[in-house]
Amino acid sequence: MVGIGLIGTGYWGKNHARNWKEMLKEGIIDRLIFCDIDESRVKELAGGEVEYTTDYKEILKNPEINAVDIVTPSHTHFPLGRDAILAGKDVFVEKPMTMSTSEAKDFVKLAEEHKKILMPGHLFRYHPGVTKVKEMIDNGDFGRIYYLYTNRLAYSAPRRDMGVMYALGVHELDLYCYLLGTNYPNMVKMTEGTFLQPKIEEFASILMGFDNKISGYATESWISPFDRKMRNLTVVGSKLSVKIDYMKHNEIEVFDGVIETQEGDNGMYPVVSNGTVKTVSIPEKEPLKTELTDFVNSIVTRKQPLSDMYSGMRAVEMVEECLKYGFFKPSK
Repeated sequence: MVGIGLIGTGYWGKNHARNWKEMLKEGIIDRLIFCDIDESRVKELAGGEVEYTTDYKEILKNPEINAVDIVTPSHTHFPLGRDAILAGKDVFVEKPMTMSTSEAKDFVKLAEEHKKILMPGHLFRYHPGVTKVKEMIDNGDFGRIYYLYTNRLAYSAPRRDMGVMYALGVHELDLYCYLLGTNYPNMVKMTEGTFLQPKIEEFASILMGFDNKISGYATESWISPFDRKMRNLTVVGSKLSVKIDYMKHNEIEVFDGVIETQEGDNGMYPVVSNGTVKTVSIPEKEPLKTELTDFVNSIVTRKQPLSDMYSGMRAVEMVEECLKYGFFKPSK
């Protein structure tokens, strides 16, 4: 039996609530309880189909609930997760896993000691486009990978509790490592722009360096007036290139042209081959539902999920170091 307690039904939590209700109807889980301090909101989301409470401790005391899903403000992730693990529950927690490396390490240590699943919500690992690109990278379809590039741009009111590095950049720091099969980049450099609120960066530019001279670039912004909402990833290789629009769950773009070096009378020179951009259909899946299903599978099998607690800890570490020093380099 899998019983889930959802703690937090706000802006993003309501999407968790919708998926958990579907999974309850489909028999993927057996028991479901919602919790939020806003009773009118949680009651509306429960809709008479799901139990609800305004006190998360009621969930922790319930023997039929063996895991919790924490979708609350980030500074509450560790205290709530700690209480859940000590109550014998497995834990899914939205990203960032914590707001400091020290808390992330304590969180992981606690989960290890109590033999509990601790899964951070690194959603984009579960995007169908990323799944396809990871498969292509592992198959060697790109040839030599030159670089990866991401835009996460919007024109919207910046958050007041964190800047773009914890809210957006954490995705690239995790995702590039996942795609390239490494725990850390060789180095990360970051520049930020703080314009509207003290200590809350609204813009960040990230540069990552990996083995085999692969580079990773990312631009994160809440104040991009010509890009109301842009979320994409491009991977450029020697044999082909792929672009993912994260807003689309059923297709990717593939470019089969290449730029090669050839030998001529005066030495080596680059030559551009003609190529075409093709839209390739992929199986459509909602990333959040795929992610939550992976959590349930981990509860049942006791195997680590695709997005495990160690990746969550490393992502927090990289963000924290970049915000402190503008630079991260893993210790050997």
